Amino acid sequence: MPDGENMATTANIIRLYLKRRPQLLSMVNNGLCNYSALARKLQREIFPGRKCEFAAIKAALLRMARDTREVDWEQGVEKILHASTVEVRSDVCVVSSKGGIGVPVIATSNSKSGVMSVVDASYAKQLGKRGMKVIGDLTLIILCSPRDLQDTPGCVSVMLNAIAAEGINVLEFISCHTDTLMVVRNADAARVYGILNGLIGNE
Repeated sequence: MPDGENMATTANIIRLYLKRRPQLLSMVNNGLCNYSALARKLQREIFPGRKCEFAAIKAALLRMARDTREVDWEQGVEKILHASTVEVRSDVCVVSSKGGIGVPVIATSNSKSGVMSVVDASYAKQLGKRGMKVIGDLTLIILCSPRDLQDTPGCVSVMLNAIAAEGINVLEFISCHTDTLMVVRNADAARVYGILNGLIGNE
């Protein structure tokens, strides 16, 4: 395979790999990394044992950094997040059922496997006695955004990746028009609230 074609193939592999790792991609695009060190890391992860790939990987990273088109979406996400607000509702639980549960519901989502409902924790014992699966000790965090959220790619990715980077799992996620609802464990609620406030610029 010609060297030029080989480098083009390597560049495509690196580009696809980084698109699955948005935090790394953001660092590359914004010049916030050591490209040689990152190239060595990607070489070990993607091309183990192939030292000849290092130059092609580093060249691909540098080209991506120079391509300003890649960061356009970040500006849109930043605009949406800075215009958003965060609301918190503590003492909720998540109920899994096959249909209606007969109590007031805060939020719900339906799928082939059943219905997931977020309800006030005061109904947990009642629903548990009726044989429903109930997960308690949870907090509902709601990000309220402007209407442009629906036409702006990357907002959900930025939020979830920022939370995941702190080792926090979002148990349930619901997107409803301009509201983004996330259910997390009570122990993680304060940290998630802080992360989201940092993203919207309220730190």
